[in-house]
Amino acid sequence: MNTSEHLLTCLSEECAEVQHRVSKALRFGMGEIEPGQDLTNAQRIAQEFHDVLAIVEMLEERGILKRSTSFREIEEKKTRVQWWMDHAIRNGTLVND
Repeated sequence: MNTSEHLLTCLSEECAEVQHRVSKALRFGMGEIEPGQDLTNAQRIAQEFHDVLAIVEMLEERGILKRSTSFREIEEKKTRVQWWMDHAIRNGTLVND
């Protein structure tokens, strides 16, 4: 395994940890503190997300990944997500709060 493969594996693991924390928050609430832990699920999601960003930065520093902060692309993604949320509301599978 080379450095690129190692860091990509780390990125995959960190994304899975974000997914795990989000799953716990959906099951038990954002404000829940897991027994034996000090942080809420919301805080732990943020912590795991920062871990993802750290690995992304390491990949960028080594020229393995090139990420541009494109506000246009971010806005386009938000528009697509909102379209699907509206679709889910129309289908009765999402409650608009």
